[in-house]
Amino acid sequence: MSEEKTSVSEIDIILKRIRELEQEIERLRKAGIERAEKEKLLKELRELVSATREANVINIRIATTARGAIFRLKRGVWALMGQLKKQYKEKFDLETSKSNWAKMASLIIRKINEAGLTDYPTKIIMTYDVIEQDEKVIFKPKEARILTFEPAGHLLATFEEAEKEEAKEEVIEVKEGGEEEE
Repeated sequence: MSEEKTSVSEIDIILKRIRELEQEIERLRKAGIERAEKEKLLKELRELVSATREANVINIRIATTARGAIFRLKRGVWALMGQLKKQYKEKFDLETSKSNWAKMASLIIRKINEAGLTDYPTKIIMTYDVIEQDEKVIFKPKEARILTFEPAGHLLATFEEAEKEEAKEEVIEVKEGGEEEE
């Protein structure tokens, strides 16, 4: 009988250890996935940083909505086309450049709408080429990176909480000061 109790308790210990090992394996599996996700995000960030350092980049600052970001990008593109018009004068093909910009703008708008991200804070980084075609200089967008920032949640801090914390700190200081005098 005592041998049965010993073997049952040993089996319980072994089963408990197996459960612990399964939990540890699950934790490590999750950590591995998290690590892979972090590495993927770091790679994307490096690509973004390198994209902003390229020569032909229109890099707008973050806007409160995607609509605002598109508006800022539009202003940047039109400013660039104005500079190109001044620089190349009659050689710059404004109509083809406008058409190229319109195609890219409609694609950006469509992608943002499909993703349902029109009301999120957005930043757009667009790379472009200035090419020569049929003895004309043309603005040709290459790619646009659309960065959206979703709210990660919110915290609430009230003035009443701040006053309570200040009162607690004063009580702690008084207690500390009182202990030193004794």
